[in-house]
Amino acid sequence: MRIWIKNSLMIVLLLVISTSVQAQNKNQLKKKRQEIQKQLKKLNGLLGETKANKRKSEIQLLILRKKIGARQELIAAINYEVKYIDQSIHNQEDYIGTLNYQLKTLRTQYSKMVQFAYKNRNSTNKLIFIFSAENFNQAYKRLNYIHEIAEYRNYQAKEIETKQIEVEKKIIELESKKKNKILLINSKRDEHTSLEKEKLEKKSVYQALRSDEKNLKKDITRKQREAKKLQNAIKKIIERELKEAMKKNKSNDKFELTPKAKKLSDSFTNNRGKLPWPVGRGTISGKFGNQRHQVFDHLKTINNGVDIITNMGTKARAVFKGKVVAVIILPGDKNAVLIQHGSYFTMYSNLSAVYVQKGDEVDLQEEIGKIKTDEDRKTELHFEIWKGNVKQNPSLWISKK
Repeated sequence: MRIWIKNSLMIVLLLVISTSVQAQNKNQLKKKRQEIQKQLKKLNGLLGETKANKRKSEIQLLILRKKIGARQELIAAINYEVKYIDQSIHNQEDYIGTLNYQLKTLRTQYSKMVQFAYKNRNSTNKLIFIFSAENFNQAYKRLNYIHEIAEYRNYQAKEIETKQIEVEKKIIELESKKKNKILLINSKRDEHTSLEKEKLEKKSVYQALRSDEKNLKKDITRKQREAKKLQNAIKKIIERELKEAMKKNKSNDKFELTPKAKKLSDSFTNNRGKLPWPVGRGTISGKFGNQRHQVFDHLKTINNGVDIITNMGTKARAVFKGKVVAVIILPGDKNAVLIQHGSYFTMYSNLSAVYVQKGDEVDLQEEIGKIKTDEDRKTELHFEIWKGNVKQNPSLWISKK
């Protein structure tokens, strides 16, 4: 009896561990699916804003490509979740089969014990069994044996009831999993329908943009001129500010940061990969470095930071505490703010309104300006990070969303 109880407890322990792992995996899969759905909802909002302008634009093509990528990832996640549920259903059916077998075994054993107890229900038989022992020690063991049989019979009755309840519970869980699988399959079918619509829409926007190569090239040239002008202004300001922020070390003829500036610079360095985004919500629309044009592969652009598309009316926020060293006025309400953080600088451009001025001390995530919405109804912030005169990849500094 004790061995049977020990084995039962071991089985229960293994099942608890297995159930815990399954629940964790299930929650992870569900969380991933919800994150992708949240991303798609955000992209839908951004696309809706740009569609208010009937003219096809590059930003619409970019958002559609991101939506298609996210939709494909969502379908893959649903597929994985369905496979997981299939395996879970298989395991559940096996487990129910095991429980039913255990239940059948318990009932058989219990039936035999009841029959045995009925045949030996006479107390005289029990006394004869005890007193027919060869010695006192054997008689004592026989007495204990009778008690253990009675206890075990009661235990088996309770165990049968428990197993029956557990079987019924697992059957309900199994039905729930099967229903969940059907819902996921239906969801997958809907996502495929949406994916095909988005592919057709992307093709339409792409073809419209392809027919306007001349104007696209003019637009790229204009943006490159503006970017170069901004870069030259930033470099001059950084050189000026570094000289002012440093003091001459007479012992070795080198320039060093002041203790306060060095402390701020070290703190900025320690937050690499953890800096907050310069907007409350948004998605990367332009990566750092050399980029291939999304319509014409032979056209190349250089990005000195990252571009982040966001919703209309969004405010730009400082990613770290520091000092405003310049407010750069650019044509077409595309103003920029440069903030110093020791030997580091962050730059926020394409602002239609600026809330700070040169010399202001700003705190972490303080609003510094309103991001401009252009004629294509695109609201996009250009963000850069510099260490001295060396451009950094902002994607390596801001946190992963």
